[in-house]
Amino acid sequence: MPTADDQRIDKKFQEQLGFLARSCEMFDNGHEEEALRLATSLRVFLHDTRSSTSLLSHMGLNGIDVLSTSRGHGDWQDYLAHEIRPVSPSPVWVRPLLGNEFNAIPKADWWNVESVFSHGGESYTRRVIICSAANKDGGAHVDSKLEEYYEILCAGEYGPSLTVDPKGGGQYPFTTGVPHYAKNAHLGLIRQFAHEFLTTANHNGWCKK
Repeated sequence: MPTADDQRIDKKFQEQLGFLARSCEMFDNGHEEEALRLATSLRVFLHDTRSSTSLLSHMGLNGIDVLSTSRGHGDWQDYLAHEIRPVSPSPVWVRPLLGNEFNAIPKADWWNVESVFSHGGESYTRRVIICSAANKDGGAHVDSKLEEYYEILCAGEYGPSLTVDPKGGGQYPFTTGVPHYAKNAHLGLIRQFAHEFLTTANHNGWCKK
């Protein structure tokens, strides 16, 4: 017989799944800042510390496999596609690939082993990026300064750029003669991670109607 505490944890588990699903829908409808809320919910599900216990730990689910969409590069190319939008003030953009091809890996590896972004000889995991977004970039708290790797991730200068010759004629809603990079890779990655986790939840029958 479930205790009152068990019932409360189960209710909170369902609430957070609902938060993830709704924020994913809002992200897909153009509200990309919802990725910061996604980061906060993913942290609630997955991140254990000395002073806090994750929902997966409360539910006894830390031994599960989670579905990964990695294609083996260990970097952002596994999860994001670039787009050129010449009529936008931000002409270079990334979108999450989403998709329905997955590899099941242990939760511990999905969370804090598999590389999802590499730069300067360093690799970064889902845990690092999600906690940076939640703890420092507005998911649950705003710091005055972000980590260097996260600033690099946001700046996008490791990816493709677009430069329009100012002598070529035409009018553009962005500055010509300088390179433009995608500035939303951090948001796109978090949306992809939420896709992986929600697909895992549906696969395991966690989502109650």
